[in-house]
Amino acid sequence: MSATAKQRSDPLVPLPGLLAELGVPVEDVLTGTGLSPEDLTPDRFFDLSTILAILDNAVLRTGREDLGLLLGARHTTAVLGPLSRVVRASATLGEALLDLSAMQGRNTSAATTYLRRQGEDVFFGYGVHDPRLAVSAVTQDIVLAILNRIIAELTRGAVRPREFLSMRPVPRHPARWSGLGAVVRFGEAETGFFLSSMDMAFPLATADRQLHDRALEELLSQPELLSAKWTHRTRRALRALLLEGRSGMPDVARRLGVGPRSLRRALAREGTTFEAVRDAVRLAIARDLLSMTGLSIGDLTLTLDFATPSAFIRAFRRWTGDTPAAWRDKKAVPALLTGRE
Repeated sequence: MSATAKQRSDPLVPLPGLLAELGVPVEDVLTGTGLSPEDLTPDRFFDLSTILAILDNAVLRTGREDLGLLLGARHTTAVLGPLSRVVRASATLGEALLDLSAMQGRNTSAATTYLRRQGEDVFFGYGVHDPRLAVSAVTQDIVLAILNRIIAELTRGAVRPREFLSMRPVPRHPARWSGLGAVVRFGEAETGFFLSSMDMAFPLATADRQLHDRALEELLSQPELLSAKWTHRTRRALRALLLEGRSGMPDVARRLGVGPRSLRRALAREGTTFEAVRDAVRLAIARDLLSMTGLSIGDLTLTLDFATPSAFIRAFRRWTGDTPAAWRDKKAVPALLTGRE
């Protein structure tokens, strides 16, 4: 996991205008990041750690815990870059979200989106799978706000998520989150939203099969963000499957469309193992949940698909040198970033 985590710059493009409205110089927010206001243009790729630092700085400078919502609400599908052409030309909302989930790795090398059927509904989730990154509440907010805007645009307001989940704790002013248009449940094990099967089947007015296939072909012709593509794909698959209690090699290989032996050999050629990749993803999720939620060790054990709490504690100590409880105490961050008092 030596390659730097990369992220498309587009989510930051409206930030200077928003900061100006809030009376905060953008230069103050960019201090220490090595970027200037002129760098905040579309279709660039920055270190994701830099983007996360900018978002945290913006929250602290403005004092607005809902800054992620304000920023995300200013976006359109264009925030997806070339992927936006694929999504807009999809036949249905469900196809658009499947394309987004499958191709999001072209926009970021450290996070993923995923779909999971849950009863009669479908859950669309987001999560970071790189344990080197310190993710705070503002990240969860901007993701939900952007995805909410994308769905509204694609369906021209006809479809709205039925319920939102967020890893961020309950904010000081939860009423500000009502702008998302549905109940938001905070302090959850994952971030995303629910749609019905009928919502997924909603036909898009912008559907164009020829344009869709041509845009998808063009997107696939572009180089991937990471050369270790099997490591990257395995991390993305695990980010979703862990939360379903299916973190074994057979489940992951099946999700990736290969046999377990083929996957193991592919990872070995990239200098890693399935177990090492799974540990990295588990650590990424554990760090997020320990820093932003009050979930118990028992809850974390189930979320990360460990057999027992003691197995999780031993693994976490091996990864970090601390128990989960000790790490949670040591890594306390400003309340404005976590949402905690």
